[in-house]
Amino acid sequence: MRRNDFGGRTTTVDVLVIGGGITGAAIAYEAASRGLDVALVERSDFGGATSAATGKLIHGGLRYLKQFDIRLVRESLAERRTLMSIAPNLVSPIPMVLPDPGIVERLGLTTYDLLSADRNRIGDPTKHIPRHRILDHDELAARGLADLHSGALFHDAMMAFPERLTLAFLRSAAEHGALVANGVAVQTIIGGGGRVVGAHICDRLTGEVGEVRARVTVNATGPWARDVLAGSPLTETLAGPPPTVRSEGIYLVTRELSTTMVLTVSGHGHFSFAPWRGLSLIGPTETPYRGAVEDWRLTRASIETFLDAINSASMVPVRLDLDDVVAAYGGLRPLTEQNGEDTYNASRASELVDHRRDGLAGIVTATGGKYTNSRAFAQKAVTTLSEREGLSVRRSSSASTLLAGCLPTGEHVRQAGGLDARTVAIVEQIFGSDADDVLATAIERPDLARTVTHDGIPLAAVAHSARHESPRTLLDLLLRRTGIGTVGRPADDDLTEMAQIAGAELGWDAARITREIADARAGLGVPVD
Repeated sequence: MRRNDFGGRTTTVDVLVIGGGITGAAIAYEAASRGLDVALVERSDFGGATSAATGKLIHGGLRYLKQFDIRLVRESLAERRTLMSIAPNLVSPIPMVLPDPGIVERLGLTTYDLLSADRNRIGDPTKHIPRHRILDHDELAARGLADLHSGALFHDAMMAFPERLTLAFLRSAAEHGALVANGVAVQTIIGGGGRVVGAHICDRLTGEVGEVRARVTVNATGPWARDVLAGSPLTETLAGPPPTVRSEGIYLVTRELSTTMVLTVSGHGHFSFAPWRGLSLIGPTETPYRGAVEDWRLTRASIETFLDAINSASMVPVRLDLDDVVAAYGGLRPLTEQNGEDTYNASRASELVDHRRDGLAGIVTATGGKYTNSRAFAQKAVTTLSEREGLSVRRSSSASTLLAGCLPTGEHVRQAGGLDARTVAIVEQIFGSDADDVLATAIERPDLARTVTHDGIPLAAVAHSARHESPRTLLDLLLRRTGIGTVGRPADDDLTEMAQIAGAELGWDAARITREIADARAGLGVPVD
């Protein structure tokens, strides 16, 4: 995917999308695939921040049944099937155990099954999902859960690499002609006479400025949506007061604790233990946050607080401390409403806010939502925008079209060349239809066949992504292209080698390589304060 350079010129499009997370990526793809001219700018990196701070689940939202949000659950379950169809190498079923279910939970699971009655209308039998069932003690023990008295087994789906799924939407947008750029910030939203006509933008690395003019501008910046509006004189009156509280969610990555995902519900929240890449992923928290979005960061104190909650409420018979945590991440949720301190029960529905009702046409804010529902939301949003703005669009095909870079069901890479089976498998999962190119690089250059993660990701992945996937920093490569950095901080020698590989592809000098290594050391692993 080629990164576009908007510096020093004016670009005119139908739709300008501000924000390169999953919501912005899905809207850009939907609009471009339906025949609109699209530009997308992201101030940091594609798929970072909130879109990367997920539990990696593609799920119906079983707990939303308690809120009687049947429409959201039904849509989510339908999207679960859709995403397994259009991104088969990235989204697959995962079994889960709900410990000691009562009558309410059993009724909820039965309803969950009924709402997903069409879940197996998918060509790939490996993506089929069975109805829930109750496990006896022997079956629980076989799954390493002998301490549980009973459990309900049901299935949702998991994306091992959500950053790659977001990237697949962006690549699909680019294949349909969208102009996309990371590291490009909106300086000022521009317009006049009661209408927004685009934005002045700035490349944050080079300092180059440009202008994108659009018939409609979409503010898809998640928790930053209010700040984007407040940052321009034309739109500052639309921003309103800052929320008094936001929802913080963090996740911990530890040694493998269970081979089956286990849900824990306690008091006012829930978290789970999920097997992930030979490790365990634990989360999320649901913590009120009252500061500025820009000031949020993951802290050691928040990790320690979560560890205390895990040790006191967990359904898995382990005790964890900081030494067990190999990585941690988190972010702020883009909720559509504010329920005082009760962020847990705030709506996860998406909302398209048309600021025409506030006296300013040509700009909308896309807010809220679950990762799972982003494609469906984008489809509805583009249809709505086309009707309101008089844009001519084709019928949507995003629900039935394989995403760019994804490997069709039943196909496998051809390159092996004596490489370890783990490496072949994980490269196929991460890179899909591009896996052959990655593996060919490893075969042609044995120095790049060396693996740098416990699950077999080779150095060739860094070279491929640096060359073809528009990273701007080493952290982009390690966190949001290859997945190398999401399982903990690599050894210093490995970081140095990866920075040199990236530098050779991206034209970094020795000073830049040194800075990138330092930034990666600081940005990976577990925070010290």
